[in-house]
Amino acid sequence: MKTIKRLLVIIPIVLCSTQLKAQSFNSNLATKLQDTLTAMVTAFTNTQGISAAVYLPGQGLWTGVSGNSYAGQPLTPEMIFGLASNSKLYTSVVMLKLQESNVLDLDDAISMYLPAYPNVNPTITIRQLLNHTSGVSDPFFTTPLLDTLQAHPTDVWTPNMVLAWLGAPAFAPGGGYQYSNINYILAGMIAENVTGFHISQLIRDSILTPLQLDSTFYDIEEPITGTLAHRWVAGADLHDTSRISLNTAGGNAGAMFATAGEVALWYHALMDGQVINQSSLNEMVTFLVPGNYGLGITTSSIFGHTYWGHSGGTFGYRTKVMYDPCMQAVVVGLANNSEAAEQGITALLFKQLWDLVPSCPGNIAGTPAVCAGETGITYTVPPISGATSYVWTLPNGVTGNSVTNSITVDFTMAATSGDITVCGMSLYGVGAPVAYPVIVTTVPIGITAAGDTLVAADSTADSYQWVDCNQAYMPIAGATNQIFEPASVGNYAVILTRGACSDTSACTAINFSGTESYDSKNISVYPNPNNGNFKIDIGNKTMDQLKIYNSLGQVIYESIGTSTDINLSTSPKGTYYIKLFSENKIYTKKFIIQ
Repeated sequence: MKTIKRLLVIIPIVLCSTQLKAQSFNSNLATKLQDTLTAMVTAFTNTQGISAAVYLPGQGLWTGVSGNSYAGQPLTPEMIFGLASNSKLYTSVVMLKLQESNVLDLDDAISMYLPAYPNVNPTITIRQLLNHTSGVSDPFFTTPLLDTLQAHPTDVWTPNMVLAWLGAPAFAPGGGYQYSNINYILAGMIAENVTGFHISQLIRDSILTPLQLDSTFYDIEEPITGTLAHRWVAGADLHDTSRISLNTAGGNAGAMFATAGEVALWYHALMDGQVINQSSLNEMVTFLVPGNYGLGITTSSIFGHTYWGHSGGTFGYRTKVMYDPCMQAVVVGLANNSEAAEQGITALLFKQLWDLVPSCPGNIAGTPAVCAGETGITYTVPPISGATSYVWTLPNGVTGNSVTNSITVDFTMAATSGDITVCGMSLYGVGAPVAYPVIVTTVPIGITAAGDTLVAADSTADSYQWVDCNQAYMPIAGATNQIFEPASVGNYAVILTRGACSDTSACTAINFSGTESYDSKNISVYPNPNNGNFKIDIGNKTMDQLKIYNSLGQVIYESIGTSTDINLSTSPKGTYYIKLFSENKIYTKKFIIQ
């Protein structure tokens, strides 16, 4: 056994609680849900009461109740229920977070972290515990253990005491599927061994506190944080019966308590990527056949729709959670008696969403990469079932309006990259959105003048082309760098290109430091053309400075003084320009090397 004591690296989680509060759940849909809940609890007379919750993207959270906690005390949305086996997802997520923190690997054998136990194969992996392919049996499904728990409700059970009740394995590790609460008890023992903290503390620190789930707690290990709904079994109120034996024995396989609303928010945050990374989410919802079980979560179909979730049952509580990965909707039903029809009632609430709310959209089609300043770009989504209109949202600097499944937008020069989203709308509110990422390329087109040099503002453009504004924006041959030094006075602009986007700057005048420019007939170059060796005749003028440029606008020769014998014999053939500074005037001359 490998004993490791490490502090769990807590990964920050942010739940957009302010955003949830700003959303408004559609009143028509809320009425439909409450009417259905009330009618079903009334119809199923063996159901004491149900607390339900629905989370819908774009609408937020709805909670509703029907039935009683006990005679004379109706259920309220704030009442807390035992989650039973819906506790397993919290444990599974903790194990995934430990893997993200490199504290363990789900494919490690449990013998690395636990001592040997009778009827527990040491080669079982952590993953096989979480997806119930370990083959470990489950004494909680046998009468002797259940009778013992009921007969001694105040006894404290340790994991080792529970493991002593284990029978022979059902199959070799990985050899099949069999649901077993012992798998999650063993997983909790591993988590405690590698971190030094009980699983309840890990759940608190890594999930509940960051998500601000203040009414959720791990029973017995943590204090009750609100009012418990009375639990009923066969018409008997067990509220005053101790839960110690039951929830210390079941532990992290079934000891979590919460309100329906907080369970819905928990599922939403988890599936929204606020708790674990995408790789971990993918592992969590890798469902095995047979079993249709992932890691603390199952998949199934009803009314022709696939959903993810879990159910649970314990003495006096029954629970059902359903998540639609397409609509991204969560429906929770928590009942406070063992005979409740909570699964069917929760499913009927979910059917209300499928029947009334616009369905999840298909993919948006349109241009994925645009240039700032482009206009008239159209994006379209296939018609959304149940939608009577459409709601589009656009990135900053993108303008357009539409209530149909198509929108034409303009990208201003200030437009930024981001998601274009759309969702359907009906009398029952908005449905789930679909996002389409659009990349906006902006080409900064400013020019700065530094003396006789022009510099394009964007140093990261893919290409540059300087043009002569006085010659109908004619491109200047070879002037393709960010920096351009004109050979003569004039007005110049630059065309910048980045990817498929280009733009032209405003024209900038160059007067060579404010001096006047002259094309002097009194200055001559001879011979012209030449082979690179030539003389400059400046007559009776005083030469203060001389610069010679190639056709790219680059200075290839510079002198100060009166030297007029020039040797450029190593320069390539082509056209060159002389710029002569004399007595606060500039003279230019063109010559050719051949």
